[in-house]
Amino acid sequence: MNFLIYILAFLFVLGLVIIVHEFGHFIFARRAGILCHEFSIGMGPALFKFKKGETVYCIRAIPIGGFVSMAGEDPDIAKIKRNQRVYLKIQNNYVTDIYLYPDVKERLVQARVIDFDLYGKEGNDLYIHYENIDGETHFVKVKRNALYHFTPNNFQQIAPYDRCFESKKWFPRFLTVVMGAGFNFLLALVVFIVINLVTGAPRTEPIIGSVSPNSPAYSIGLQAKDKILSLQLEGKDPVEIKKWDDISFVMREFTQGDITIKVLRDGEELTFTVTPEIYVATLGITSTRDLTNTSIGSVATNSNADKEGLQAGDEIIKIGGTLFDDKNTKEVEKGYLEISKANNTLRNWYDLNNFLRKFYLGEKLEITVLRNGQEKTFTVQTLKAIESANVSRAIVGISQDTNRNVFVAIGNGVKDTLSAIGSVFETLYLLIADRNIGVSDLSGPVGIFDMTKTYAASGFISLLSWLAFISANIGFVNLLPLPALDGGRIIFLLIEAIVRKPVDRKVEGIIHTVGFILFMLLFVYVTFNDIIRIRG
Repeated sequence: MNFLIYILAFLFVLGLVIIVHEFGHFIFARRAGILCHEFSIGMGPALFKFKKGETVYCIRAIPIGGFVSMAGEDPDIAKIKRNQRVYLKIQNNYVTDIYLYPDVKERLVQARVIDFDLYGKEGNDLYIHYENIDGETHFVKVKRNALYHFTPNNFQQIAPYDRCFESKKWFPRFLTVVMGAGFNFLLALVVFIVINLVTGAPRTEPIIGSVSPNSPAYSIGLQAKDKILSLQLEGKDPVEIKKWDDISFVMREFTQGDITIKVLRDGEELTFTVTPEIYVATLGITSTRDLTNTSIGSVATNSNADKEGLQAGDEIIKIGGTLFDDKNTKEVEKGYLEISKANNTLRNWYDLNNFLRKFYLGEKLEITVLRNGQEKTFTVQTLKAIESANVSRAIVGISQDTNRNVFVAIGNGVKDTLSAIGSVFETLYLLIADRNIGVSDLSGPVGIFDMTKTYAASGFISLLSWLAFISANIGFVNLLPLPALDGGRIIFLLIEAIVRKPVDRKVEGIIHTVGFILFMLLFVYVTFNDIIRIRG
């Protein structure tokens, strides 16, 4: 049942993002008067389609994107050639249908094409000059909305010049191309605003919004509306807290001991000392409240630890793995690293946390636990954290205070959208600047499905946040100046604007086709890596 829910969540997220993106193209193409042959979600074989007006709406088998097929995108607009045998349906001296196959049941005119113009670039009437089976030649006009019939179930409206993409002025064409991404940004913005309205927009001030029951913070008496003034890790100087993000920064630096928290409550400064829990993000496990043992307190749903079978209550007695980190050559030279209770190198969660922080580049770990008196060993793939500090963090069970204000929600929605877009810049920078990050770390539909399961398990609001993040990312990626992407088409439009002449459509078509093939190869590679990474 859960798997079905995850499938539906995945289709909801990716489907909505694709529909909105393609609708952006579609609505502006229609506004410009461009004929849209097909509005398709997905790629590959058609699963379901219907025709409304002059457009066929289609759902295809492979959920990796979608497209709006616009008249004029294909350099070879005409679907017939001179001397080709076709079958014409003529009503009131106008051709209404052109059949390219012979097995039709209607009374049609069998014709050999002598000459034709189904483009009408100079504003001329469309026509076909043909010879019938009796050897007689005829000249007949063609309706501007006549249909090609390729097979009994495959037909398409002809595309006169005035309905083609290239016939429109530059700015409407630019909007048609760019507004796919524009609608993705708009979707992300709207969803982020809704989330901020429903949950409340997080306040920047370090004020506690709520305290989780049975959490370390609850046990020491922290309360909602307490303002955190400073945090002090054991053995370090106090850190003044000016905004909520400062708390996260300090918690990431935790390695062992207690945390001293100074708060302001009703005008009075109070000091508390708390032993936090430790959350290991790369595995998805959390410690118990007692850090002197090595037992797992909880396992995050759909985390890598959860997938491999680790459970709350498991006592970790041995853990080992081989480092990938080439920044720490002395450690790498040691090869396989291991700590265990047997050799007294694994005594508590502090030892465990310090050891795990060495593995931040997606390494595999062999984890042996004691469960109900029996030893069990699991191989768990860690998530790539890029830096050691991102592996784990201390948690005490407090959440940020929120403000339910429309204007604040709108402002935060804009910030969240820009932050989601900024994550693409960060990824591109890491791909270029960090040799530990490569194309193999990118995710495709399989990776998105796996992440969707995690967000779906956390609730609908979490899933909406993921949807908005994906929408902003896909919107920005589509604007990259690469062939086959919207950004590549925008480059050709900019060249046209500069040189005052459009690039030859056949040349542009070849470039986009090559780009599409390369993207399909990348898609296969990324999908393969997703499967390997998820299956471990």
